[in-house]
Amino acid sequence: MKSSWDQTRAQSNYHFDSRIKDRKQDVIKELGHLNPAAWANDLSAIIENSRPAQWANRGYKGEGVEVPPADLAAEEYDISRVGADPKQIITHLNWQIPDSLQYISDMFCMKDVMNRIHVQRPGELWHLHIDKLQKWSPKDPSRVLRVFVQLTDWQPGQFWEYGNYHWRRWRAGSVTTFDWANMPHSTANAGHHPRVTFQITGVMTQKTKKFLKELAKDK
Repeated sequence: MKSSWDQTRAQSNYHFDSRIKDRKQDVIKELGHLNPAAWANDLSAIIENSRPAQWANRGYKGEGVEVPPADLAAEEYDISRVGADPKQIITHLNWQIPDSLQYISDMFCMKDVMNRIHVQRPGELWHLHIDKLQKWSPKDPSRVLRVFVQLTDWQPGQFWEYGNYHWRRWRAGSVTTFDWANMPHSTANAGHHPRVTFQITGVMTQKTKKFLKELAKDK
């Protein structure tokens, strides 16, 4: 059986040395901050309308898009070979993007955009993996950008792990990205509150780069 982890790790330039203490600035790129008041009125409905997701039905490249059988088998193999359940719920997803978040997505001016809201409830986790987003731009994967907008403040028990760095204490409105092709990462919620994140994935344009500069300036 093929392993998705072994394949992506072999292609990554990350050091994979657990003794090295990664710095935040080496694994996460902070893009700026947005005003959480923009989506405050939508937050309750976002959480309530989210639905459980597994690796199999996470939306390969959009809502309802199935993972190619070979890819899914390799991903589920990585989970089962360490004794975990490949069918477990990893998060709740909401594909119903309110106007407030659609407006934010549009500002990034990307092509072939996938908008997805992650509502990770207590007890849920995404296993350690490396993203395979080349499918957005096979000829030039460097144009693919994945952005995270935190919709809720950090609560104890929640974390993102990028490489050997555990990211916590974020605030609603934080906008970040990372080196998706190389950086191993995972998330977990061992706390008492849902962790809500708006994820935007697409192909960058010149307008995207212009907006990123504006976002970085506007504190």
